[in-house]
Amino acid sequence: MKALYNKIKPVGRRVIVLVDPQEKREHALNLGEGKTLTLEVSIDYSWDGRVTGFTQGTLLTDYKNLTAGTKVLIHHNSTGEENEVDYPDTPIGKKIFAVDENFLYFGVDGDNVICVDGYMLAERLYEEEPVSPAGIILVSEPKQIPNKLKILGKPQSITDFEVGDIAVVYKYSDYEMTHVVNGQHKKLIRLKYSDCLAKEIL
Repeated sequence: MKALYNKIKPVGRRVIVLVDPQEKREHALNLGEGKTLTLEVSIDYSWDGRVTGFTQGTLLTDYKNLTAGTKVLIHHNSTGEENEVDYPDTPIGKKIFAVDENFLYFGVDGDNVICVDGYMLAERLYEEEPVSPAGIILVSEPKQIPNKLKILGKPQSITDFEVGDIAVVYKYSDYEMTHVVNGQHKKLIRLKYSDCLAKEIL
């Protein structure tokens, strides 16, 4: 695959990404003592394109702080047939796409998520769950705190926030997608820097 690195030059504001359509079908369970179990995950029948669509691949062109060969996480709508590149050296079973740079969110190095300019990694915040009186079991979903997200990762280019800060954001800025990171299905929240309105001072 290294033979493909920086061999296809993207036009305009695009990056070239190699996708393995089978990559999201597996999930590794760590059983301890060096043992793992691989499960096949059915993603064919979900109503949600963020689950069924291609949301990850391997970067074939250097881009900003990422080099060719880096695993990347992308928007599920960025890999439609209209963006597929018909390249003769495409490995069997793989697909190559010219992805709009606005749809490339993160790089991945093992368990480490690398933020790309303009995007941060975040998590939702929830109100503290009520303490149940003795003998009473309270079953309820934790209540999400609206319009606030905690920053888990950021690119160096964003200087208004540090990891751990609370960002005040637009409603529905907590865009969550399912990816396979280091062999395991994970849900990550991508936060656009442009969706941040303020920083909460504690």
